[in-house]
Amino acid sequence: MYHCSKKLKLAFAAALCGISLCAITPAKPAQASTTARIVLPIKHGYTRANILKINNGNYSVKHKLAKASEIGMKENQYTDTNPADNRTVDLKHLSNNDKVMFSKYTLDLINQGRRQFKQPKWYYTKSAQRFANRVATQYTKNNRSCWDADHYVPGILRAAKASGLNYHAGQIYEDEAGLPLASDKITGSVAKISDVKEGLYFNIKQMFFGGYYGSNVNDLSHYTEWEHAGDLLSARNNYLKKKQYGFSFSFNTDPHKISTHFIS
Repeated sequence: MYHCSKKLKLAFAAALCGISLCAITPAKPAQASTTARIVLPIKHGYTRANILKINNGNYSVKHKLAKASEIGMKENQYTDTNPADNRTVDLKHLSNNDKVMFSKYTLDLINQGRRQFKQPKWYYTKSAQRFANRVATQYTKNNRSCWDADHYVPGILRAAKASGLNYHAGQIYEDEAGLPLASDKITGSVAKISDVKEGLYFNIKQMFFGGYYGSNVNDLSHYTEWEHAGDLLSARNNYLKKKQYGFSFSFNTDPHKISTHFIS
């Protein structure tokens, strides 16, 4: 499968949602270790100060951030030697434990980046998980996805209202992507946990590193936005806030379009 990511929208092969991202197939995993890690290329100019600048209209740092993001895409490779991740799951029919597992996995990757930028960590909560589940239900029920032109804002706001949250503030909750699994890695909605985690790792790399899309990580024109990074790493403004977090999958009538929802 290819991938899409948003709280913004990029091109066909890989687009970001919420910004939103739809992704391509990720690179093959490097030699494994137990836990997936992400290292921000801070010494190459991938700094919170530079991301704040570009997200506040100062594009003088764009080339530096694109080069640093290229390094981030190349140097960070998925790793996993947990034998439990060889288990297959049906993403349409996850147990509650598996929903929590994917939420905590993606949260750990996000918090790794936040620690490197000295930002307060986010927290998994059951209420954030319920909100994420409601968002996914809205997308699935209405056949919406990351591959649309924008977030499904009416559905997000209905989910926010049902969760007792502010539903008048617009789309402030979601970063969205498309799960990048090759066709030989998924049958319908059934896949190995390790392969799903690899796809989610790629989603987060995309969102951290310039909204990368395409098939050539050396092409700097494929690094175009840092709004996702600004959302996940608190680098769109100087307001620091500890957030609750949950994650979910949604499904489309096109079986190749599985959206991933990062809710905070």
